[in-house]
Amino acid sequence: MREFKECVDANELVDINRSGLQFTWTQKPRGFDGTLRKIDRIMANLGFLDSFAGAHAIFQPYRVSDHSPAILHIPTTSKFKPTPFKFSNILVQNSRFKQQVQECWGTSVSGFHMFKVVSKLKALKKPFRKMLFREGNIHENVTKLRHELDAVQRALDLDPFNVDLREEEACYLNAFNEAILKEECFLKQKAKVEWLRVGDSNSAYFHKVVKSRKSRSRIDSISDGNGVQLVEDQVPIAFVSYFTSFLGQEGPTLPLDDSDLFTSTLDPNVALHIVRDVTPHKDENTSSRHSITRLILYKVDCIPKR
Repeated sequence: MREFKECVDANELVDINRSGLQFTWTQKPRGFDGTLRKIDRIMANLGFLDSFAGAHAIFQPYRVSDHSPAILHIPTTSKFKPTPFKFSNILVQNSRFKQQVQECWGTSVSGFHMFKVVSKLKALKKPFRKMLFREGNIHENVTKLRHELDAVQRALDLDPFNVDLREEEACYLNAFNEAILKEECFLKQKAKVEWLRVGDSNSAYFHKVVKSRKSRSRIDSISDGNGVQLVEDQVPIAFVSYFTSFLGQEGPTLPLDDSDLFTSTLDPNVALHIVRDVTPHKDENTSSRHSITRLILYKVDCIPKR
């Protein structure tokens, strides 16, 4: 298994989204000694996942065999689907960010409160896209600054006493550090990972996590209440149909039986101390502590026993 894992890591393979049977191999039982295991997999590299978005595996019943047949489903068409409101965290550092949010949030919108919120979020999408576009291609900017910094440092190596080259090298170094931090923040948000690997910022690692996570977050196949396997455009219809069947529908309700809800209660005279005014004392700190202690004890005594 160690060699298998090393092979998977070396080839950058990940499991394709799957549905159907959980256990893919069975040892034919003799009495009650049967064994079920998951040993069959369908894996792919990141290039395959990019080319065939939405591909998923279906493991069928094994019937008379000891292995479950696996079917790789590759969708032939890909349709655009709207995404929820998101923006890149790097925009927060932009000097225009707060002003843009205030302008959109200060606009007057008529309707219910949630409709107002959704409308203002929609109004922010276009300005945020323009701000992100002005940032340029983050990855290309890092590559460009890296080459320019290399060139300046080579020139400085040939002329180490050149003051202009030293100032230029310092400017490029600051710009390059800001660019790689911005790229790391951008990729970290998309990858949704909290910790970096040991060493410097690992942009290649984040790229792989982003693609792998995007593939795993898809739901391309689902079974409805009757056990029918649904794929592609039928998946969202199945979700809507399932929740529509009981959300917002009238159903039978039973009255709450509170006769045995509290088996242990306070005596009415003792319970009056809970709402009694706090009286002053010579030692205010001691009095306050004692009053709080009494209140806590009364609260504990009135908790129903299970």
